[in-house]
Amino acid sequence: MQEKSPEHPLVKDLMVGLDEFPAISEDSFFIDAHMALEKANEDFLSGRKKYRTLLVQDVKGSIVGKLSPMDLIQGLEPKYADVIDPNRLKFKDALYVIKSMTTQKVLWDKPLDNLCQVAQKTKIRDFLKYPVEGHKVKKEDFLDTSLHLFVVARHDSLFVVEGADLVGLLLFADVYKYISDKIKDSCSLD
Repeated sequence: MQEKSPEHPLVKDLMVGLDEFPAISEDSFFIDAHMALEKANEDFLSGRKKYRTLLVQDVKGSIVGKLSPMDLIQGLEPKYADVIDPNRLKFKDALYVIKSMTTQKVLWDKPLDNLCQVAQKTKIRDFLKYPVEGHKVKKEDFLDTSLHLFVVARHDSLFVVEGADLVGLLLFADVYKYISDKIKDSCSLD
């Protein structure tokens, strides 16, 4: 186990437990996910809840992922995940890639044409991106480890694991606040 020090905080010092977030079943439909995201946002904006991140549970109640508005929109393009892994691949000219794939019928021409059909028939598990190694940090890791993942992969949060279990989220906003506070408290402007 790593020694904690004020100069080297651990992930567990800033992580938020999974029970702090709303959750939905991976067997729920796209339309249910939309409504749950809307409710989570309303609760957050009204101050009733501290977080608006929506977690996804399997049939046993274990957290298996999280769902954002972007994930929901990507669910409108089910073929997208077959072609591009957005966690690993970045394009400098995304518009060119999209036009090329649409022309070749790899992606739909007009995903909004099937919006209601997708919303009523597509389950969350059909488009959920499950956490991969580059989206996880260990509870006992130094916070420095998470900085690399936030910078390189541009995540808004990281899953915190203890052994094989997901136990929390490390939010970029909390890490940024920690860094900001550290700069204000420790760095002098000469």
